[in-house]
Amino acid sequence: MSIPNAILTLCMTLLVPAAPGDATAATAPPPPLPPVPTAEQLAWQDMEYGMFCHFGINTFHNEEWTDGSKDPATFNPTDFNARQWVETAKSAGMNYLVVTAKHHDGFCTYPTAQTDYSVKMSPWRGGKGDVVRGVADACHELGVMFGCYLSPWDRHDKRYEDSASYDGLFKDYLRELLTQYGPVGEVWFDGAGSKGHVYDWNGYYALIRELQPQALIAICGPDIRWVGNEDGLAPDTLWNVQERPADVLEGASDKSPATSVARVWWPAECDVPIRKGQWFYHTDGEKNLRSVKELLDIYYRSVGHGATLLLNVSPDRRGQLPEADVARLKEVWGILNETYKLNLAQGKPATATNVRGKDSAYGPDKALDGDPNTYWATDDVIVSSQSLTVDLGAPAVINRAMIQEYIALGQRVEAYTLEILNGTDWKEIVRGTTVGHKKLDRFPDVTASKVRLTITKSLACPAIRSFGVYRATTE
Repeated sequence: MSIPNAILTLCMTLLVPAAPGDATAATAPPPPLPPVPTAEQLAWQDMEYGMFCHFGINTFHNEEWTDGSKDPATFNPTDFNARQWVETAKSAGMNYLVVTAKHHDGFCTYPTAQTDYSVKMSPWRGGKGDVVRGVADACHELGVMFGCYLSPWDRHDKRYEDSASYDGLFKDYLRELLTQYGPVGEVWFDGAGSKGHVYDWNGYYALIRELQPQALIAICGPDIRWVGNEDGLAPDTLWNVQERPADVLEGASDKSPATSVARVWWPAECDVPIRKGQWFYHTDGEKNLRSVKELLDIYYRSVGHGATLLLNVSPDRRGQLPEADVARLKEVWGILNETYKLNLAQGKPATATNVRGKDSAYGPDKALDGDPNTYWATDDVIVSSQSLTVDLGAPAVINRAMIQEYIALGQRVEAYTLEILNGTDWKEIVRGTTVGHKKLDRFPDVTASKVRLTITKSLACPAIRSFGVYRATTE
């Protein structure tokens, strides 16, 4: 199983619309608002944050894209250590890692049987090296979900010029990666290039479903969508439910009308390099390393908008993550941990304008108990202008808020407000739109004795999994 067992077990539980925390509750749970996520999608969204590692022949040429003509002998890491990559990812709060098995240049970082343009022709480890093996083994050992990037575009192999021939080759690459490296949680298909080539997407998807049915297919795929930029930023309003076009409809023929769509759960992934504009290592690239402030902003505008963040950190020519990048990752995660270690609302007295069936199994306290299996819910006919109020017990300074929906039942909230009480008057501090998996709001310091979350607009009765307020000491 590629998804950490505890997360997948939790998400399998979340898919069952049972009364939260009380198997004997008399009130039926809210009916799902379809489409809803699969167990694997739920687990992936709970991961929230992953590491991308672009490493290949480009690493040794100070280039982002090479044309497939670089000598494979130039790929020669001096001190390759995939475990360092995975240990760094884990210590920096990242729950999955995606590594390049083949970029657009066609060079394979594992000893494929399909081409000599690979590590087999490198002096590294006498042609016996395997980047993918190192990463996969470290991920499985350390409990980080393993994913692989395989570019459909190939600027080296002449078979690319013949669609049928190349599609067979590409499936052979997939078959190797999906049968030789243990569980794979994410298969990442880049949409760059192609020069008019028509890919057998449905054939690729069918093979992945056959060999690794739990694997999510990302970007040019049916399970995870690209957010639409390489800045790591999701829009303020982010819906997981999307109308997916015909070219990523599984089972559709090549002749499917371009207007064919289906409404599906298709969550967004935000990808961005930690060094501005550089996905692969460059000798002088450290000057482009993003600041702590920039990386925090990216986190808040990706994970904090309900998306998942895939932050690229490029291994250097040793085959290790650069020390400066590692330190920056850990500094950012330290700040986030410090900010969110204490939820000032957790366990505090709470009231709600409506509780589903007046059943305590759906009471407002269920959004404050730290249990991901429970949620505050209202009656089905009560979908808007419903509030959850928390008494903090004493005036407290806050500047962050967190809301999560119980998305196993679908995404519902269209708009909300946050208010604080300090004295006798309520003051609005946040007006937001979608929530989805997670919404993190930032605002200037305010002092509050009570806080109130109001769902002002919702597609169905609200189901709020978590609510919290915090104080960050670092911007």
